[in-house]
Amino acid sequence: MKTSVLFIFILVCSSFYYYQETQKFSDSKTVIKNNQYKLDVVQKNLNEEALVSFSLFKKINKKWIKLQDYRFKKQNFFLSVDTSEDLNNDGYKDVKISFAQAARGANEINRLFVFDPKSQKLIDMENSADYPNLHYNEKKDCVTSDIFYGGSATYFLKIKKNKLEPFGKVEFYNDSISSYKIVQGKEILLKKQAYDSDQGATFFSNFDPVEE
Repeated sequence: MKTSVLFIFILVCSSFYYYQETQKFSDSKTVIKNNQYKLDVVQKNLNEEALVSFSLFKKINKKWIKLQDYRFKKQNFFLSVDTSEDLNNDGYKDVKISFAQAARGANEINRLFVFDPKSQKLIDMENSADYPNLHYNEKKDCVTSDIFYGGSATYFLKIKKNKLEPFGKVEFYNDSISSYKIVQGKEILLKKQAYDSDQGATFFSNFDPVEE
């Protein structure tokens, strides 16, 4: 009896600690422009949700001046912040913050914030969570999203104000590929053909013509 009570007490305490855990991230060396900006991120885990808040600073006359505060809710899992990529190729690195998990972790879903040099703020791409595994595509000078499911798909995306807008797609499924042009949200089939790949998931750098 005492052992059971002790076990329940430990379990409850462990759960309380997990849900109340606070995670932090801070970078003043590589974010946006090296050694010019600082980003502080805090995640507070609350039951099944977590609250993420960040503050953006700029160094002016050797002092950190606050430019922006922002917050949003997400799934309650670990905090991950990626400041390494310039996704719109404007010379300023952007920020991806972990938002959710899917496909047993294969689809990394982030909240994307694109830096706007005019307003000096990080702009929240409102639909970025719809597109897992976001990266810059040098060949097309765009953003790509690589998605795992029963097959795999690559979306080609443009940044339009505060949203990602798809303009192309390649889908790989059952040893065939289908390439599409996307106009105003409508997918227009360009080509469907057999395709040999040694990998379970295949991703692409171009949709017209199709190239890995």
